[in-house]
Amino acid sequence: MSSKKPVEQHSDLIERDGNFQVQSFDLDRLDNFVQNLGVEYSHYKSMPSPIGQGDRGDYRRNDGVDTITSNGMLYFKSGHFVATMTDNSRDRKRGEAGTLDGSESRLVLPRFYNDGERIYLSPGDRIYVADKEADVLVSNTQKMDYELGVDNIPMFPIVKFELPIIDNRNIQYTQGVDFCTTNDGNIRWLPEGKNPGIDPNTGKGRIYSIRYLYKSYWYITTLIKEVRVTNVTTDGERKPERMPYHAVVVREFLFHNQNKGNKENQLKSKDPQRAVKAPTESIISGPVISVDMTNFQEE
Repeated sequence: MSSKKPVEQHSDLIERDGNFQVQSFDLDRLDNFVQNLGVEYSHYKSMPSPIGQGDRGDYRRNDGVDTITSNGMLYFKSGHFVATMTDNSRDRKRGEAGTLDGSESRLVLPRFYNDGERIYLSPGDRIYVADKEADVLVSNTQKMDYELGVDNIPMFPIVKFELPIIDNRNIQYTQGVDFCTTNDGNIRWLPEGKNPGIDPNTGKGRIYSIRYLYKSYWYITTLIKEVRVTNVTTDGERKPERMPYHAVVVREFLFHNQNKGNKENQLKSKDPQRAVKAPTESIISGPVISVDMTNFQEE
């Protein structure tokens, strides 16, 4: 290759005598930068629920004994940290499994909880905004089936109703008169009020529609920056230090499906006025047609 003269004056990026300054991250200042811009979150660690499972490969379990599982996981409060959430978006898409909420954000964390313990994240963990006064309420709509004698459980715990309940007969129901919300965010039909009741044509509870506000929370879905180790200089000593997480979070894309257990364990009203008479009409009309070849009847 032929050589040529430089067009302009050039300088060495690294001094030829080797005397250059070693660069180093100040991890404490990085933590302070994130904490100064962020808000406090409560972190709940997750683990698969084995409750009521007879075999490790079983998909079904006895829901009568598992009443604390949510989305097939158990959650335990781990601590509080101050983090920064960015790039929030909202995009709902319909798929074969239903509507998916793609409210994806980036979470930039410090290295430690507020009490000084190291933070460890895993996909499936939950985080909540710790400040109860913060406005993190979001709106949701859904259809529900009326269930007699038990609290009706929506997708997410209800904080406040935005509109009255309307059933499939276009009858409206008023909060505080016909129904109320429990401390768990469920719908409880009041004995002195009206309710959708049982549809005599199906023998099931009538369908009704609701619109309400609930407290949003997030799931950890991806750890894009999990194990990051760099050399830092501390007190004149050069040593490796682990850097903080960067994670992708999605706002409760999994609908609230906490196992309800046996209905016998749920609160039932002792007021007989809440009882709904069984349907008097039969869905079977005309002669009975036998479809079993072994079931012959003599005339």
